[in-house]
Amino acid sequence: MSLNSHELSAGVFVRGLANLKTLLTKAEAHAAASGGGDAALLDARLAREGPMFDVTSAAPGDLHMYTLAAQVHWAAEGARLAIARLLGESRMPAANDARSFAELHQRLDATMAYLRDLSPSDLEAGLEREVVIEHRRGSVRSSGRQFLIAFAIPHFFYHVTTVYGILRNQGVRLTMGDFLGNWGEP
Repeated sequence: MSLNSHELSAGVFVRGLANLKTLLTKAEAHAAASGGGDAALLDARLAREGPMFDVTSAAPGDLHMYTLAAQVHWAAEGARLAIARLLGESRMPAANDARSFAELHQRLDATMAYLRDLSPSDLEAGLEREVVIEHRRGSVRSSGRQFLIAFAIPHFFYHVTTVYGILRNQGVRLTMGDFLGNWGEP
């Protein structure tokens, strides 16, 4: 049996978001056990500007890393916006305003529900659609297929991986198995 566009897009994103929920649940338990509080973890970053960075050659903001809460937000929004592009829909990113683990879980749940409700045939058509990404240095055009494989999925996992890195850096006991989740089940 061959893979279909729904499994390669929405399916990959739902699985990654479910694994992200597991990471957040372990982070909550760590915050409670350590007494450090949720805010310290939610505001944690993997790297900051500092002496190890050459700030003279960087544009303002280039060295800034998002907080844990923002990384979770952009994983969910990245998945939602990627699918919207494949469907030919114009969507603005949701506000990055979650300030608690409960709000992050709600955002992930809402995104997973949206992704699960998608029509596989609509996504199939999206693989052939032209996708245009506008950014500060110009624009990039590609097929939906190339956008999904070369941009959307790597972008999504950049944020998921960064969440994992932040949590490990903050002392949350995570394993590769937590990141991969239960990969043996559909």
